[in-house]
Amino acid sequence: MKPPTTVSIATTSRRAEIAMQVASSFYRCASLPLTSQVNLALGYRDSDLGGTRIPILVDQKKFDFGFANPSGLARMALLGAGPYRKKLALRAIGVFPSWDRLVFAVRGDTGIRSLEEIKEKKYPLSVSTRSGGKYHTTLYAIDEVLRGYGFSLADIEKWGGKLLRAASPSDPARAQQIRSGAADAVFDEGIKSWGELALESGMRFLPVREEVLRRMERLGFPGAALTRTAFPTLKEEITTVDFSGWTFFCHRKLPGALACQMAMAIDLCHDRIRADHLNRTTMTMQEFCRGGEGGALTIPLHPGAKKYYREKGYL
Repeated sequence: MKPPTTVSIATTSRRAEIAMQVASSFYRCASLPLTSQVNLALGYRDSDLGGTRIPILVDQKKFDFGFANPSGLARMALLGAGPYRKKLALRAIGVFPSWDRLVFAVRGDTGIRSLEEIKEKKYPLSVSTRSGGKYHTTLYAIDEVLRGYGFSLADIEKWGGKLLRAASPSDPARAQQIRSGAADAVFDEGIKSWGELALESGMRFLPVREEVLRRMERLGFPGAALTRTAFPTLKEEITTVDFSGWTFFCHRKLPGALACQMAMAIDLCHDRIRADHLNRTTMTMQEFCRGGEGGALTIPLHPGAKKYYREKGYL
């Protein structure tokens, strides 16, 4: 089957650097007609390429390839759960490792030791959380966890609390909110950038109870442990929502030869891609096509990509 003359890759946020590496490698190694072109679309966080939107655009065949973070987002789209009104026709090329957790941290001097207590006491927390539009995946996941406990960020404001917005987990405003004591709590992912500071400032990481984790699992977001391997000063190891992985996906009906060539392109450049592991090591092709601690493979591989990985011995 003759591949299309235009191949498009869409991404947003921090995966722009990876997308550029992948696009360049694909451009150089793919066997396409000389009339072809490779298009790379880089969107800002709140653009049409941000959050929950890229799976929809790939399902509509407006782009051939896209990224979803965390890996649970691709699963949610495949299931037609959450904000997705139908099951989307997606298949994975693989998952780029990016270890992360969604964490609910509250200052110890509030006396709050569980998410249940926030509702019970109608505690007016000052919560540092993300800014973002209606497609923002992190805000969606936070809302869904809190909904499992019967309250919302809006309820916290009604109780006299306030929301302190940060553009990203590593936004200097977040660190200032924690250090100054302006924030009683932090509800966010990107835990590697603010978690240690929160613990040093007297915050406690709250566990997510089992039935809420099962609820999130049904939406596509698995639970995961947060242990002292990541944070040695953690007083109590907890289970929370996994926010790891950047799934690289395509449409289910993408030609097999094109998916195979994309898998080869990533293979040729993977040793130049720094994985976002806890130990900052490079990515292996085995974990890219199988999933691992840095991100689960939550949707099936495209048959064309799977064929390449099997031939290379990665599966």
